[in-house]
Amino acid sequence: MKMKNNMRKNIKDILKGKFLVKDYAYRSWNFILFLTFLSLISITSSHMMDRKIRKINKISEEIKELKSEYANLHSKCMKMQLASFLKKKLVNELKYLEEPPYELILENKQEK
Repeated sequence: MKMKNNMRKNIKDILKGKFLVKDYAYRSWNFILFLTFLSLISITSSHMMDRKIRKINKISEEIKELKSEYANLHSKCMKMQLASFLKKKLVNELKYLEEPPYELILENKQEK
């Protein structure tokens, strides 16, 4: 019973803040200041991490958009290289070859 009363008294003293005004309070204040400093460092690092995560997500979205734009342009470019596409664009100016082209080889005869 005495232990419960003593424990209740200690809890009441802590809640009332009596440990901050006693003779040995400088030890408590040092510890409280240390905990406050650590909590400020923790909050700051958390905010910095959140900022970096948002930046990484933004860059990832930009990369996805650029990849899809690249794929779209690449497919358009490949389509433009097709003979049927060129034939449609240049209706009468291009003629489709029925036979494959041939190569002329000229031999140079030089006198020695």
